[in-house]
Amino acid sequence: MTTASEIERLFNDQGKKITLRAGDVLFHQGEASDAVYYVLSGNLMVYADGGEAGPVLLNEIDAGKMVGELGAITGQPRSATLVAGSVVHLSAISTSRFHALLAGQASLVESMTLTSRAHLLSADQARVQFGKTYQKMQKRLARLGEEKEQLEELLRLREELESMMIHDLRNPLNAVVISLDLLDSLKDQFRDPETFDRIMTLAKNGAERMSGLISTLLDIARMEAGKLVLNIREFELAAFFAEVIAAQQSPAKESVRIANHAPSGLVIKADRDVLHRVIANLLENALKFSPPASRIDLAVQVLHNRAVRMSVIDSGPGVPVAERERIFDKFTRVKDTAHREPGGTGLGLTFCRMAVEAHGGVIWVEDGPSGTGSCFCLEIPQE
Repeated sequence: MTTASEIERLFNDQGKKITLRAGDVLFHQGEASDAVYYVLSGNLMVYADGGEAGPVLLNEIDAGKMVGELGAITGQPRSATLVAGSVVHLSAISTSRFHALLAGQASLVESMTLTSRAHLLSADQARVQFGKTYQKMQKRLARLGEEKEQLEELLRLREELESMMIHDLRNPLNAVVISLDLLDSLKDQFRDPETFDRIMTLAKNGAERMSGLISTLLDIARMEAGKLVLNIREFELAAFFAEVIAAQQSPAKESVRIANHAPSGLVIKADRDVLHRVIANLLENALKFSPPASRIDLAVQVLHNRAVRMSVIDSGPGVPVAERERIFDKFTRVKDTAHREPGGTGLGLTFCRMAVEAHGGVIWVEDGPSGTGSCFCLEIPQE
């Protein structure tokens, strides 16, 4: 595998040397990608367009890092403006030359993939730490005496969350996905296919998990800002449930049966894509906590006020009464770890609550009909 020193040697051999003075701009946000750079010494400051507020400092790039490889691979415009924070010495390889090097050196692609995966894991750790910090900040906000201070602090936290998510998670995720595609095409060149497949599986699973997290965070931020526009339309519920069930079934949980109790011909009005993610989230949780050879029921009831109630019922350990309100809060997980599996981000149920409320509905959890397991219920008005 190509090492950091070998990448530096590659840029020294193939690249053109460039020197920037402090304050010089390497490239501007929105410009076309014309080259990939390697920072030999000094540091670059990463800025994004902040609109009327002016440029926003996002990150700092030190010596030993590549810059602009994502734009070179995807052909997308520059996602930020890079400015020299000191005297900076770089080596530049043109985009066309960089493509040729990628095609001819599988080890370079592998190194980019593993490096990007390390960035992804670091970003995931930063997200977990941010979640802990966010909870601490919520407690501190409760002690603030003035409403103005509370609102300003909440807005700052949301802006930090969105900035971290978009720039610290999405860019390395895109680099991982693109590098994996390139690496997969070079599979036959590797001498250890089993190790190759294992690395690919780990990286792809991590990328898929992070992609889902980013989508959830984006939607939560939009709903908090009141900017999520629902696409309300009519669709048949039984077929809709069947589609969600098919997407959730997996060999790991093939012994758990999901029963679709939606009556044939029942048509409802809702945002189909958003509701799909809500039911999928609830089914994913039910599958995670259901014992082998058990059943999950998807039940439907049309209420007197024409609202439609949908229920996801499992035979798992259930949710403690003291936790039933709290589990819908952001970054919150059930404390009963003796019975429920660890893991998760504490965002799935937050998304469900906000998505249902955006429809004018409500969501809650209670015991299953037999007094065991969980029954997650949501009601969507149809008026």
